[in-house]
Amino acid sequence: MTSSDPRSKESPPPVAIGHVTLRVADVEVAADFYSALGLRPIVNRAELAILELRGGTHLLLFKAKRKPKPGPIRSFDLMVDDITSTRASLEEAGVQVTPIKEDHLSGHQMFEMTDPDGHTITILSSHTGGRRV
Repeated sequence: MTSSDPRSKESPPPVAIGHVTLRVADVEVAADFYSALGLRPIVNRAELAILELRGGTHLLLFKAKRKPKPGPIRSFDLMVDDITSTRASLEEAGVQVTPIKEDHLSGHQMFEMTDPDGHTITILSSHTGGRRV
């Protein structure tokens, strides 16, 4: 690949995840939680909050019609550059987190956190290898 190829290390990929949707019991509580995690607030209304992640992906939080079902979210996970300090900050803020473990299959370090609705979200160490994303 050449540096003019959009898939090269020097250029960010031309495609990204645009939106990830999550149904929550209380949009304001969930928006505050994800904002404290480091996402950038874009829209904050009673029925919808939009928060931005690095790379421009938006997390859309909608008011759930029924109580959200607690447990793992398999449709997405989050990635951070410094997994140790991220976990420590979350734990210090009172967020329920698991110990960091090694995923020998993917080569990631990872832990899980629980949001205010009981959703369990996996946090992974970065897999970008220094590439711009």
